[in-house]
Amino acid sequence: MNRYLFQGLSEQARASRQRFEDARVLLNASRWRCSMYIAGYAVECLLKTKLMQIYGCRTLSELDDELHQRSVLAAGNTVFIHQLEELLKLTPGYNRLRQNRQMFSLFHDVNQWTPAWRYASNRVTRSEATDFMDTVKAVIIIFSVKTPSFRSGM
Repeated sequence: MNRYLFQGLSEQARASRQRFEDARVLLNASRWRCSMYIAGYAVECLLKTKLMQIYGCRTLSELDDELHQRSVLAAGNTVFIHQLEELLKLTPGYNRLRQNRQMFSLFHDVNQWTPAWRYASNRVTRSEATDFMDTVKAVIIIFSVKTPSFRSGM
Protein backbone atom coordinates (compact mmCIF):
# COMPACT_ATOMS: atom_id res chain seq x y z
CA MET A 1 0.00 0.00 0.00
CA ASN A 2 1.14 3.48 -0.77
CA ARG A 3 2.51 5.11 2.40
CA TYR A 4 0.90 8.39 1.39
CA LEU A 5 -2.63 7.03 1.60
CA PHE A 6 -4.65 7.42 4.81
CA GLN A 7 -1.99 9.42 6.63
CA GLY A 8 -3.98 12.46 7.66
CA LEU A 9 -4.72 13.36 11.26
CA SER A 10 -8.47 12.76 11.03
CA GLU A 11 -7.93 9.53 9.07
CA GLN A 12 -5.58 8.14 11.70
CA ALA A 13 -7.93 9.12 14.54
CA ARG A 14 -10.89 7.53 12.77
CA ALA A 15 -8.87 4.41 11.94
CA SER A 16 -7.93 4.02 15.61
CA ARG A 17 -11.57 4.01 16.69
CA GLN A 18 -12.62 1.72 13.84
CA ARG A 19 -9.83 -0.80 14.40
CA PHE A 20 -10.72 -1.07 18.08
CA GLU A 21 -14.36 -1.67 17.17
CA ASP A 22 -13.24 -4.27 14.59
CA ALA A 23 -11.18 -5.96 17.30
CA ARG A 24 -14.23 -6.13 19.61
CA VAL A 25 -16.31 -7.70 16.84
CA LEU A 26 -13.60 -10.29 16.20
CA LEU A 27 -13.31 -11.02 19.92
CA ASN A 28 -17.06 -11.64 20.13
CA ALA A 29 -16.80 -13.94 17.09
CA SER A 30 -14.14 -16.04 18.87
CA ARG A 31 -11.43 -14.86 16.47
CA TRP A 32 -9.16 -14.20 19.40
CA ARG A 33 -5.69 -13.84 17.83
CA CYS A 34 -7.09 -11.70 15.05
CA SER A 35 -8.86 -9.45 17.56
CA MET A 36 -5.54 -8.93 19.36
CA TYR A 37 -3.76 -8.24 16.07
CA ILE A 38 -6.29 -5.61 14.98
CA ALA A 39 -6.38 -4.03 18.46
CA GLY A 40 -2.66 -3.33 18.20
CA TYR A 41 -3.30 -1.24 15.11
CA ALA A 42 -5.82 0.81 17.09
CA VAL A 43 -3.02 1.78 19.49
CA GLU A 44 -0.57 2.45 16.65
CA CYS A 45 -3.03 4.78 14.90
CA LEU A 46 -3.80 6.56 18.16
CA LEU A 47 -0.10 7.13 18.92
CA LYS A 48 0.41 8.58 15.45
CA THR A 49 -2.65 10.78 15.94
CA LYS A 50 -1.31 12.07 19.25
CA LEU A 51 2.11 12.77 17.72
CA MET A 52 0.51 14.81 14.93
CA GLN A 53 -1.48 16.77 17.53
CA ILE A 54 1.56 17.37 19.75
CA TYR A 55 3.74 18.62 16.90
CA GLY A 56 0.96 20.50 15.07
CA CYS A 57 1.11 18.38 11.93
CA ARG A 58 -1.73 17.41 9.60
CA THR A 59 -0.15 14.33 7.97
CA LEU A 60 2.33 11.63 8.84
CA SER A 61 4.69 12.91 6.14
CA GLU A 62 4.60 16.37 7.68
CA LEU A 63 5.19 14.80 11.12
CA ASP A 64 8.12 12.81 9.77
CA ASP A 65 9.68 15.98 8.33
CA GLU A 66 9.02 17.96 11.54
CA LEU A 67 10.59 15.32 13.78
CA HIS A 68 13.67 15.13 11.56
CA GLN A 69 13.95 18.92 11.52
CA ARG A 70 13.80 19.00 15.33
CA SER A 71 16.27 16.08 15.60
CA VAL A 72 13.66 14.14 17.59
CA LEU A 73 13.86 11.48 14.90
CA ALA A 74 17.34 10.35 13.85
CA ALA A 75 18.32 10.40 10.19
CA GLY A 76 17.19 7.20 8.52
CA ASN A 77 14.37 6.65 11.02
CA THR A 78 10.73 7.31 10.24
CA VAL A 79 7.28 7.50 11.81
CA PHE A 80 6.11 4.98 9.21
CA ILE A 81 6.76 2.10 11.60
CA HIS A 82 4.70 -0.33 13.65
CA GLN A 83 6.78 -0.43 16.86
CA LEU A 84 4.55 1.01 19.57
CA GLU A 85 7.26 1.90 22.07
CA GLU A 86 9.37 3.60 19.40
CA LEU A 87 6.37 5.78 18.56
CA LEU A 88 5.73 6.48 22.24
CA LYS A 89 9.37 7.53 22.70
CA LEU A 90 8.74 10.37 20.24
CA THR A 91 6.26 11.98 22.64
CA PRO A 92 7.39 14.53 25.23
CA GLY A 93 5.60 12.50 27.93
CA TYR A 94 7.48 9.23 27.43
CA ASN A 95 9.74 9.58 30.49
CA ARG A 96 6.82 10.74 32.62
CA LEU A 97 4.82 7.68 31.57
CA ARG A 98 7.75 5.38 32.36
CA GLN A 99 7.82 6.76 35.90
CA ASN A 100 4.17 5.84 36.44
CA ARG A 101 4.51 2.11 37.09
CA GLN A 102 0.84 1.31 36.75
CA MET A 103 0.39 3.13 33.44
CA PHE A 104 3.66 1.93 31.98
CA SER A 105 2.85 -1.63 32.98
CA LEU A 106 -0.35 -1.38 30.95
CA PHE A 107 1.56 -0.02 27.98
CA HIS A 108 4.22 -2.71 28.40
CA ASP A 109 1.53 -5.40 28.17
CA VAL A 110 0.15 -3.88 24.96
CA ASN A 111 3.66 -3.46 23.59
CA GLN A 112 3.90 -7.24 23.15
CA TRP A 113 1.83 -6.63 20.00
CA THR A 114 3.52 -7.13 16.67
CA PRO A 115 2.26 -7.00 13.08
CA ALA A 116 3.75 -10.49 12.74
CA TRP A 117 0.70 -11.78 14.61
CA ARG A 118 -1.02 -11.79 11.23
CA TYR A 119 1.09 -14.86 10.43
CA ALA A 120 0.75 -16.54 13.83
CA SER A 121 -0.98 -19.89 13.75
CA ASN A 122 -0.68 -20.48 17.48
CA ARG A 123 -3.95 -20.38 19.32
CA VAL A 124 -4.71 -18.02 22.14
CA THR A 125 -7.46 -18.42 24.66
CA ARG A 126 -10.53 -16.28 25.11
CA SER A 127 -9.09 -15.19 28.44
CA GLU A 128 -5.78 -14.08 26.88
CA ALA A 129 -7.58 -12.15 24.16
CA THR A 130 -10.03 -10.57 26.60
CA ASP A 131 -7.20 -9.53 28.91
CA PHE A 132 -5.28 -8.02 25.99
CA MET A 133 -8.36 -6.16 24.75
CA ASP A 134 -9.06 -4.81 28.25
CA THR A 135 -5.48 -3.57 28.47
CA VAL A 136 -5.67 -1.99 25.00
CA LYS A 137 -8.87 -0.22 26.05
CA ALA A 138 -7.14 1.15 29.18
CA VAL A 139 -4.16 2.36 27.11
CA ILE A 140 -6.48 3.99 24.59
CA ILE A 141 -8.23 5.82 27.42
CA ILE A 142 -4.87 7.00 28.81
CA PHE A 143 -3.68 8.24 25.40
CA SER A 144 -7.03 9.76 24.48
CA VAL A 145 -6.71 12.49 27.07
CA LYS A 146 -6.57 15.86 25.30
CA THR A 147 -3.01 16.65 24.32
CA PRO A 148 -1.99 20.30 24.15
CA SER A 149 0.04 21.39 21.16
CA PHE A 150 3.66 21.68 22.19
CA ARG A 151 4.63 23.04 18.77
CA SER A 152 5.59 26.51 20.00
CA GLY A 153 7.02 25.35 23.30
CA MET A 154 9.46 22.78 22.01
